[in-house]
Amino acid sequence: MEFRALYPEELEAWLDHVTHVFSGSRQYFMNHCHNDPWKDFEGIRVAVDNGKIVSTVRVFIRKMYLHGEPISVGGIGEVSTRPEYQRRGLATQLLKDAIRFMESREIAISALHGSQRIYSVEGWEKVPRYYAKETLPAKKQVEWEVCPVNFDDESEVKRMAFLYDTYSRKFNGTFVRDDMAYWRDWVRTESPNAWVAEKDGTIEGYVSVVTRENQLNVKEFVASETSFAQERGKQLFEGMLSNIVGQMDAESLEVVYPAPIAGGFGVACKPKLAIQKNAPAIEEHGSAMYRVIQPAVLSKKMASSSFNSIPNLLHNQPQSLAQGIRSHHIFWYTDGF
Repeated sequence: MEFRALYPEELEAWLDHVTHVFSGSRQYFMNHCHNDPWKDFEGIRVAVDNGKIVSTVRVFIRKMYLHGEPISVGGIGEVSTRPEYQRRGLATQLLKDAIRFMESREIAISALHGSQRIYSVEGWEKVPRYYAKETLPAKKQVEWEVCPVNFDDESEVKRMAFLYDTYSRKFNGTFVRDDMAYWRDWVRTESPNAWVAEKDGTIEGYVSVVTRENQLNVKEFVASETSFAQERGKQLFEGMLSNIVGQMDAESLEVVYPAPIAGGFGVACKPKLAIQKNAPAIEEHGSAMYRVIQPAVLSKKMASSSFNSIPNLLHNQPQSLAQGIRSHHIFWYTDGF
C-alpha cells in the first residue's frame, strides 16, 4: 500500500474513486476541483494499492476569520475508502498524512464537518453550530428592491465581495474570499439562488437560499454596516426573505438560518433556549470540528483573552469586536467542502 499525494495525471481516476464511494454526482467533485483557485494536488492524499486509488483525504487550502483577522485553515473533505478496503486503518493513516502536509504548509488550524470518532481520536474537537427556525410570511418589500444576483455584472460581484468581507469578519469560522475567481466560479456554482437587496441604487446586502422539504434554508447572508445597525441586520434579513417567499408564490415558509445572524437568538435567548415570546426556535444542528496545527498562532489569541478552549475561542469575540452578537461561530454552506 502506497500513501502519497495525488499525481495531476491521476485526477480522472481520483474522480472515479470519490464518485464510486459517495455514489454522488461526478460533476459535484469536478466543480470542487475546477472552481477552486487554491487547489493543490499535494493536498489530495491517496492510498494506492497496485496502482489503484482505494482511499483518499483532501485538504482544502483556505483562510478563515478568527477574531476579526484571517488565519490559514486546512479543510478536511472527501474522506472516502472503497468498501472492500474499509476497517484497515487507511483513512486514519491518510488523516495523519494530511496533518503532516498541513504542518509543512504552516497552516494554523484544520476544520471539518462531521462528528465521527476517527476525527476526535486524531485531535479534532467539536464546536456546535446553532440554527434558528422561524416562519416568515410573504410580504412585498418597499424599502429595498430584491432581485436575483447577476454574477455576470463585475461591479455587482465586487460590491458583494466588499460587503462579505466587512460582515463575515464579525464571525469566527467564515471563510475569506479574497480571490475574484472564487466568486465567479465557486460561489456562482454553489449558490445559484442568491438575491441582492438594493436601496437607492446601492446593494445593501444579499442572501443565498435553497428550498428543502417546504423549508427555505439560508446558505449565507450579508448585510452592509448601515443595515447591520438596524437590529444587527434583522430588518434587512426579514425584509429580503419575506420578499423572496412572495416571489416563490408561497403564503409563508419556515426559514432555517444560522442563529448568530439577524438576531436569531433573540434579545433574551441563550443557545438551545428560546425563552423570548415568539422568538425563533433554536436548535443545535451538526457541528464543525477543529484541530490546532500551529499552536503558536492560537496561543497568542488565547493569551490575549479569556478564551481557554477551542469552542470558547470560536463562539466568542474579544469585547471590542463583540457588537452584541450572542454567538460568533458560523460556517456558510456556500463554502462547503
